[in-house]
Amino acid sequence: MKVWILLLVISISTNAVAQCDFVTADYIEEMTSPYHVKSINVEVAKSSKFAKNAIKILEIPSYSNIPPKLKKKFDALVKVEFSFGSCLYRAKIRQSGDWKDHIILLKGHPLQSLDVKLLDGNIVKATRFKLLIPKTRNGKHEILATLILKELDFITPETFEVNVDINGVQSVMLFQEKSEKELLERRSRREGPIFEGDETLIWSYPNYENFELEPLALARLINDNWFDKGSSSQKIVLEAFKRLQKSYLDYAHTYLLGENSMIYPNLRANKIFANYQNVLLAMNGLHALRPHNQKYFFNSIERYFEPIYYDGNVSFSSMNMNEYKNRYGLLQNTPSNDFNIRALKLISSDSLRKNFIERTSLDSSNEDFYFQSMKQFKKNLITLKSVIKTETENDSSSKKSLHNYSWYRKFQTEKKVDQNIIIQVNIEKLTPQLLLDDGSSLEVSITDLSKILAKNNLKGERFVILPRITTDVTKNEYKDIKVGTKIIRVSKSMDVRFDESNKQIEFIQSNPKDWALLLGDDYSNWNLVFRGIKSHNVSTNSEIQRFNALGLTGCLTLYKTKINNTRITISNGECEDSVNFIRSFGEGLIISVIGSFADAVDADFSQLTISDLEVVNAGNDCLDVSSGNYLLDNAKFSNCKDKAISVGEMSTFQGDNISINKANIGVSSKDFSQTIINNLNLKEVVLCGESKRKKQEFGGASLSIINNNCATSFKHDNESIIFKGNS
Repeated sequence: MKVWILLLVISISTNAVAQCDFVTADYIEEMTSPYHVKSINVEVAKSSKFAKNAIKILEIPSYSNIPPKLKKKFDALVKVEFSFGSCLYRAKIRQSGDWKDHIILLKGHPLQSLDVKLLDGNIVKATRFKLLIPKTRNGKHEILATLILKELDFITPETFEVNVDINGVQSVMLFQEKSEKELLERRSRREGPIFEGDETLIWSYPNYENFELEPLALARLINDNWFDKGSSSQKIVLEAFKRLQKSYLDYAHTYLLGENSMIYPNLRANKIFANYQNVLLAMNGLHALRPHNQKYFFNSIERYFEPIYYDGNVSFSSMNMNEYKNRYGLLQNTPSNDFNIRALKLISSDSLRKNFIERTSLDSSNEDFYFQSMKQFKKNLITLKSVIKTETENDSSSKKSLHNYSWYRKFQTEKKVDQNIIIQVNIEKLTPQLLLDDGSSLEVSITDLSKILAKNNLKGERFVILPRITTDVTKNEYKDIKVGTKIIRVSKSMDVRFDESNKQIEFIQSNPKDWALLLGDDYSNWNLVFRGIKSHNVSTNSEIQRFNALGLTGCLTLYKTKINNTRITISNGECEDSVNFIRSFGEGLIISVIGSFADAVDADFSQLTISDLEVVNAGNDCLDVSSGNYLLDNAKFSNCKDKAISVGEMSTFQGDNISINKANIGVSSKDFSQTIINNLNLKEVVLCGESKRKKQEFGGASLSIINNNCATSFKHDNESIIFKGNS
């Protein structure tokens, strides 16, 4: 204990960085697997104050929720014991949870659920997470539920059991990451706006009972720092927020009328929420469907919301059909035809079973729990299918008009809630303009506006945005071209020449900002040509974001596409990426990119095998890949202003014959990536190669070069490794 306290004082006073007693690049797979996390020790700096705060929480009545003033932040050290070594991280911690079930007495000592923010380092790629008393989330039920939802491609937090020691109090707790950027990227989504139901008016609002003001409680933005980043972020957030507020208003109105309802922020034709609700009901996860518990990610590329699983209080027991019917009625939107088939296939999934066992403590009963739970899950799915009505697919947004929110104002007046209603937000000018429903207007800063979106509060006054204008203004920025099952989305002025018989699409810019998006489908054996216009006035303004109002960075973006034996030719790309692959897969690609403003070829969350790649004149990286698996047979890179090859964010990359002529850095392997190149021919490079950790949510990387002719040097940090064969 004395050693711990000494280390704690030294670490906090000197602002020391994370330290591990091993090289993280030697254990990339292990460091990202919950199986290898053996224990987490939390030592609080001001332990006496922490203990006194816990006692105050224990003293509040059992029927009361934990007040915000008792959720104080404390400095701490977090020591993680892996099966192969340990790491020491600085952290901020605080009491987690709304109710007193998040604090108990264990052998006479308080045991608390904690919110943990690591100031350096990560645990299985998470920098913010909760350590939860298992009963607050129904223990193993929660772990299994998150794995099932993950297999069905819903956004779910990494969740597992772990031995925890908090100031000497030892217990098995649930580790669950929070809804942050790292969670989105773990589930192959780009960073974007995250929303949730606003609980401010629900819990402990002065002079009101819990839930008395629920009809007034709508949505809020979680990651307001993303809104602050630039104009594209602001457009995306405001468009998404309008739509989500509309859904919450519809729900609240039907709630006041005594009708059953669920929140559908997408058009009814989009089945993602119907599928999500169906599988949650099969796990008795009604708690996650309460408006204040729901979290959402807005997918700006596909223009729809996706649910983020949170706090379902799930139970793999038989369904209480009376509760189901009384509280929610039958599902108001039927699941997609193939969804139940996909869910039922999980019953026999051996990988799901193994993942569950790896995330639970060593207990012989875990196997029995798993098989009994999956058996009941199957029964519940079949029961649901038999009772769900078949309904006409109507878009509920046509049933009510957001222009008529008089009921909201009436309820607010009756309850005497002092709250300003904003009916219009204009961000086209330098200073955002807010129009209030009493006819007055207010000028605010972008930072102030982000506070309203995130807290529904500004300088002590409560504000709520109820926008009258619900049209998607970004639709004016693009047009959709449909050929068969294929959807090609392009900027308004883009010229598209589609030759289906010869399997060729040619995109011709009218101005340098034109872009094209292939939205899913199979483009195998196609020839894709993008002809750009080279601008002489490309802005270097650092405030302009690298993506547009649809979240796109590429002049040509291939999203969720199959591209076997596809040929791609790009010239004069003035975007952040000349060509960008997102969640795409294919083999035998032939790519040529000549003249790029920034990155020439960028790939995220993809599985690609490139037979031949040629890049000439890139303003930044010639090839930038992340979060995927990539094979490159032959490549020639010329005039790469920064890196010829950049491999990041836990990618595996293997190259065979690579030639680089003029680059700042030949090959860069970063952030848990593993890069192997057989033959590397270098000419006029400042640094032949590097291996390092760049981002907190990752660790070191490895770089192996079998044969190379490096005339300068390689370098790596103390978390990473480099292997060089013949030089």
